[in-house]
Amino acid sequence: MEHLFDNGVTVKRFFGFVSPSVIMLLVIGLYSVIDSIFIANCVNTHALAALNIVYPVFGFIWGVSVMLAAGSSALVAIKMGEGKSLEANRKFTLIYIVAAIIALVMILPAFIFIDELLLFLGASDVLWDYCRTYGIIIIFAMPAGFIGVLFEFFIRVDGKPGFTLALYIVSGTVHVVLDVVFLVYLDWGIEGAAWATFAGMYSTVIMGACYFIFRDTKLKFVKTKMDWAYIGHSMSNGSSEMVSESSVGIMVFFFNYIMMDLAGETGVAALTIVLEILYFMVSVYLGYVTGVAPLISYYYGAGRYEKVNCFLKYSKNFILFSSILISAVCLFFAPMLSGVFVPAGSQVYDMATTGLRFMAIGFLFTGINIFASGFFTAYGNGKISALISLCRGLVLVIVLGFLLSYLFGINGVWLALVMTDIVTVILSFAMFKRYREKYHYSFR
Repeated sequence: MEHLFDNGVTVKRFFGFVSPSVIMLLVIGLYSVIDSIFIANCVNTHALAALNIVYPVFGFIWGVSVMLAAGSSALVAIKMGEGKSLEANRKFTLIYIVAAIIALVMILPAFIFIDELLLFLGASDVLWDYCRTYGIIIIFAMPAGFIGVLFEFFIRVDGKPGFTLALYIVSGTVHVVLDVVFLVYLDWGIEGAAWATFAGMYSTVIMGACYFIFRDTKLKFVKTKMDWAYIGHSMSNGSSEMVSESSVGIMVFFFNYIMMDLAGETGVAALTIVLEILYFMVSVYLGYVTGVAPLISYYYGAGRYEKVNCFLKYSKNFILFSSILISAVCLFFAPMLSGVFVPAGSQVYDMATTGLRFMAIGFLFTGINIFASGFFTAYGNGKISALISLCRGLVLVIVLGFLLSYLFGINGVWLALVMTDIVTVILSFAMFKRYREKYHYSFR
């Protein structure tokens, strides 16, 4: 990464580094959408609704893993920028050990108390068997979720974002192929979908391990020692990403409750479709931030502020263009998107189509908020990043969800998602202005 922009920052070099992350997150999002399409068409909409009931478990797994990965990778990238390679490698190694221990410790209580967990998540009698079958298998994929995300972040810090794309193309292909085999040919139902997800997650770990073990890399596994200050800083610096990921799970939990109360399992199925499309579209922004963050961290650590400012100018243009494009797609192609999951004219279809058209408004603001959160994480300012994520992903959306659904019914659920981004963007711009002098950045 240190020699990537020696001859200046150009659009081609910049997007050559960042675009694999965008494509990678889009691929991941697409595989998730395809998984849901298979379940909706090969099983039924009750199985689709069960995915959303179990989703908070995924949110927790990704929340903790992304907290460790985003927080530690930013700190390691800064050390690399400062030329402290040995210290960077020690920190790199330590975070893997910590992540593996946390994941293994969590499996046993999650398995023992699976029934209590599903009752808490709101699984109805109709959805119970679907949720339990899927949930048990996913619990044992937890270590792969933790370690796989670490590989994704650190391979990018190592200067090979293209390999992270290959990582997820392979794992996603494994996932989709097994979906076809297990659901279409073997008719395993939701259990087959769970095993396909399980295999895809572990294939990510295998490829990531091979990258660092068998290739000549800058980051290497070395003998290390416990560094509680570093672990604590990694967690605090990545706390915004944990809030982002975990808050999605918490939001889904409360919105499942609201939709179950308003429209039963049908409402939860419609919510699942809207959120699947929402997260797929949002993956554009998440991928972009994931790609640009190591550049910001590295060149900020190296004191090359003029390069950082160039990255930010390109970022402003990218967020503006992509927001308008995604909003237009959601607005004009909502019926087509819903129809991929369920037959046109069904109650689930009508609800989901309406929800997607509401989302078109929110997408004009979503990208700014996601970029703002990742932006401050890249500078090591986890507190401000967490504040933005907490505002957008947890506090406002839940309060508005209950309030607006009480006033406007199902449309209030969709409106809450939109209003949350509109309010949060005000906070994001305020934080950009407040820290401009401290971090020496400019978007012009």
